[in-house]
Amino acid sequence: MKNKKNINLFEAFAWIWSQHQALKELWYNVNVIWISEWYIDALIWYSKYHLKIKKINKKFDRLKTIEKLSKYTFSNNSKTPLKNINKLSNEKLNILEQIVDLYWELDINKIKWEFFINKNVDIFTYSFPCQDISQQGKQKWFQKELDTRSWLLWQIERILNEIKKIDKKSLPKVLVMENVKALITKKFKSDLNSWIKELNNLWYITTKPFIINSSFFWEAQNRERVFMLSFLKIKNKINKINEIIDNLSQDKINFELEKNKKWVIADIFEKNMKHDILKLKKWVNIKHNINKTNKWIKKWFLENYSSFNSENYFYYLDWQSPTITSSGAQSRIKVFNGKNILFLNWFEHLKLQWFINKKVYQNLKDIWISEQRIKFLAWNSINIKVLKYIFSKIKDIF
Repeated sequence: MKNKKNINLFEAFAWIWSQHQALKELWYNVNVIWISEWYIDALIWYSKYHLKIKKINKKFDRLKTIEKLSKYTFSNNSKTPLKNINKLSNEKLNILEQIVDLYWELDINKIKWEFFINKNVDIFTYSFPCQDISQQGKQKWFQKELDTRSWLLWQIERILNEIKKIDKKSLPKVLVMENVKALITKKFKSDLNSWIKELNNLWYITTKPFIINSSFFWEAQNRERVFMLSFLKIKNKINKINEIIDNLSQDKINFELEKNKKWVIADIFEKNMKHDILKLKKWVNIKHNINKTNKWIKKWFLENYSSFNSENYFYYLDWQSPTITSSGAQSRIKVFNGKNILFLNWFEHLKLQWFINKKVYQNLKDIWISEQRIKFLAWNSINIKVLKYIFSKIKDIF
């Protein structure tokens, strides 16, 4: 496609580049100004397909690389810092070194205003950690005073305030927030309002938080996520900004999307790929009464299988999957294919988020990342189709 628009992107908490991929699929030329991320597998994924990182540099020196990377904070599980970087393979060390050479600071706590000045950042995305907000987590607060993972949101405020003080013209044009639905519950209302107030002080006009379910986009997963967009107050853009904000109201989104066709698990199921089979003990009974929900989900129950109720369900291929999560039963989605109860495999988890290029992801599996870790990356990603919808609504702002 000719005359592609150029988009300058800064991805905080970048994960596996769903924002980048969505923009590419909308025919933008994406220029990555900077990223912040500490999870090694996510960095390898990102670098492999968007940063033009080589597999291994011929001049690689393991000892010198370890010395260089020891000054940085990385994680091997996305939750805690890696204490001993010596245990990483040469391939991983070399790729991390090349990323550091491109972006010499990846820690959101250390990213400074200098990275933004005169960079003309169009979109700044911040899908900040949800562990202290999610129903699956401990549901702590994310106030400034608390030391929680979700508190990292306030590092975004710090960075934007620094930019504002040095050069107001270098503030990003659009901020895009994504998080779990629990963010807009009563428990977190005051925290979220505090954040919106800070955005206003930083010269941003902000939409009301809105929920989008990926099932509205021909997807096989019932996955609701909260989004909120903030637009820099630019005089000649105010009318356009107000129009976009109006179009991104919850009522208008619901009216536009709720009648969309929904996919089912069968649409993403890979019949010719390997699946792990659930082997049941003889005392486990299958309750054949159909358990329907109001969210396009239909499931059966395994009696005497587990003391955790949510572990006992498996799902119909001709209905939708529940939200995949990074822990608990919904990180182990079970389906019935007419013969056996199977666990969805690594590629099907990716397809639930609209990562659909099997050849690309097979390469990652074969070289660096295990199937279980690929599932983990999928669980915490943002659905690409949902992002494409949101980005398509703001195209006239650039």
